Amino acid sequence: MSEFLPVSKISVPDGRLRQVDEDWAAFIGASMKEVGQKAPIDVVAEGDGFTLVAGGHRLRGAQLAKMKTIEARVLVPEAGQTADDLRLHEVLENLARKDFNALERCEALFELKRIHEAKFPDAKHGGKRGNQHTGGEKRQVAIFAFCQSASESTGLSRRSVELAVQIFEGLSPATRERIKGTAMAEKQADLKALAGMEAELQGKVLDLVFAYPDQPMALGDAERKARGLPVLNDADKILRATQGGLTRLSKTTRQILFSTYKDEIMEMAKREGWIDG
Repeated sequence: MSEFLPVSKISVPDGRLRQVDEDWAAFIGASMKEVGQKAPIDVVAEGDGFTLVAGGHRLRGAQLAKMKTIEARVLVPEAGQTADDLRLHEVLENLARKDFNALERCEALFELKRIHEAKFPDAKHGGKRGNQHTGGEKRQVAIFAFCQSASESTGLSRRSVELAVQIFEGLSPATRERIKGTAMAEKQADLKALAGMEAELQGKVLDLVFAYPDQPMALGDAERKARGLPVLNDADKILRATQGGLTRLSKTTRQILFSTYKDEIMEMAKREGWIDG
């Protein structure tokens, strides 16, 4: 059950999962003032006020719109419920809204993993190790258990959860901060590529990508340049993509392709001396 609380009585704790986008918050605030609030925020009572659990953009929107009250659900922690339990509520609530960008989704799922390990300490260390005779839980089993749990909680596939956590763990803290709010934060493919680099190289690549904001360098070009390699032109990129694609084709499909260019292939084979005549 929700109630209306004074906006001024609600504080925002440090370390919130999601940074507030001021423009989006302003839009939400204007919308709430115009047509009403669509969903309540979640808070917990603390002292003579309240602490936000979920709904940061709605709260900030209410502040920007100079609303005096906001609809909220006051959560009552159950006996033994920890800060991690409330944090879990925030993470799942945000994931359910489905408006995360790629980086935010990776961070949310990484936080979900941290909470899971805090609630189930054995999972972090791979459970009881046992020995060759008694067996024991392996870390892979613990990771699987987390991913299965996260998949059921979020509706995402287990592979999506695994990849998101892997990406976030691979990005250095400095890289995470630099790409927040940029177009790169929207592209999981770029995040995955960055996560596969060492932290120092990530920094050099981002220096090149962000050197000219109006015409940012493609990530692949920036990586080659940072490694001291020549940047590929368009023809080289097409050639590399074609070469890579050929290896993934079946033998039958490759033969169909080669037959299409039979005359050119035969002419080249004779010219290069691969065959006689």
